[in-house]
Amino acid sequence: MAIEKWVVVGRKKCDLIHQDVELREQRVYPTADFLSDFGRAYQVRACTCTAGIDCNLAGISCKWALNAPDMDRF
Repeated sequence: MAIEKWVVVGRKKCDLIHQDVELREQRVYPTADFLSDFGRAYQVRACTCTAGIDCNLAGISCKWALNAPDMDRF
């Protein structure tokens, strides 16, 4: 069994929409019995921005809004 958690990894002033936003990662933490199998403390499942929905509705391409397939966050 794993534990999923949204973690704020940064805050910034977005130049595209001129608002303060939070950048978040969805992290998956393995339970103690699986920890040695993975060798990592957590895995990142998704990265989003608090203004991602607003950017999607406005048609603004952004790697954090998950609507720019050619821009890889990693």
